Amino acid sequence: MKTCGKSAAITVLSAILLVACGKSGANDASEAASAPMAAPSGWPDAEADFVNVEGGETGDIALKDAPEGVLIRVSISGLSEGWHGMHLHQVGDCSDGAEGFKASGSHINPEGAEHGLLNPNGYEAADLPNIYAGPDGVAVAAFFNTALSLSDDGPLSDADGFAVVIHENPDDHMTQPIGGAGARVACAAFNLGE
Repeated sequence: MKTCGKSAAITVLSAILLVACGKSGANDASEAASAPMAAPSGWPDAEADFVNVEGGETGDIALKDAPEGVLIRVSISGLSEGWHGMHLHQVGDCSDGAEGFKASGSHINPEGAEHGLLNPNGYEAADLPNIYAGPDGVAVAAFFNTALSLSDDGPLSDADGFAVVIHENPDDHMTQPIGGAGARVACAAFNLGE
């Protein structure tokens, strides 16, 4: 697995946070906003759909291998307004939404580090910046994670895959084990070994 050690930083290439206000005067909850596609066709090396706890598709995520890391693009709707923690989990299984996506396991952490981008004893390979959903519940963002790779035989390409999980609250990037991010509200499963 490629790794740049603890000194490697997960850099937000761009936190494109599109906050759409929706239709002027629209109060009908049935007019839910949908998120744009995370990446154009042919761009990603891996992609998956996000599902919510009811099993409905709510967005997508696209990953592109880079020479020293992975570029991640996210597009999701149906979130509550505000900041949401997002982490990479050990197992590519989002089949148990009603139970809180527990089948996705814990965070990817091959180095055995503590959780948190702000933690002087951290961070885990799973740690990502928070995403922000506007009043319409849409969040769109792009991140770069230097701690992982799609092309090696590390935790993203192992036999049980991996998942990207979005939480109901923001990650404070310090508190163990998940930064106080709360319940898992959306999940996208990957299995690169198929």
